Amino acid sequence: MAQVRSRRLLGSLGTLQYVILALVVITALVHLQRGISMSMFMFGGGPRGAPPGGGAGRFQGGPPGGFNMFQYLPLPLPILFLINGIGYLVLGTALYLPALSQYRRIVRWLLIIFAATTFVLYFLLNGFRLNPIAAIDKVAELTLIALLFIDGRQSREPSIVEAVTT
Repeated sequence: MAQVRSRRLLGSLGTLQYVILALVVITALVHLQRGISMSMFMFGGGPRGAPPGGGAGRFQGGPPGGFNMFQYLPLPLPILFLINGIGYLVLGTALYLPALSQYRRIVRWLLIIFAATTFVLYFLLNGFRLNPIAAIDKVAELTLIALLFIDGRQSREPSIVEAVTT
């Protein structure tokens, strides 16, 4: 029975949906990797010569000019990276899960907002400094947002309100 369900799910996905899922996995893995590596650094598992405990749990830095947006974060940055990576995986899974198909439009919009927020917050926290991994991730996020819009236009699913009223 599980094989029949997985065949139905895989059979209903096209190339666009596979690319969307691949982009979700790429950006989730980048965020999870950053969260894990920052956590190891913070809690004493960092590079040799790093202070034990990794410091106070808040990262210093941000765009030059004296303003430090890191002080306004509700949680330490490594935890936010981990939550972000998990959020991508949950939303990406929910997007094409057959049991949640009636909510696909809402999940798609949540994923678009999630990716856009992540994209904007990166630049608010770091300025326009991009390392190679960050550049790949930002391109993946922008591409993901564009493809989610295209997927939404192609699917033309009725909204929940339209489905209830018909």
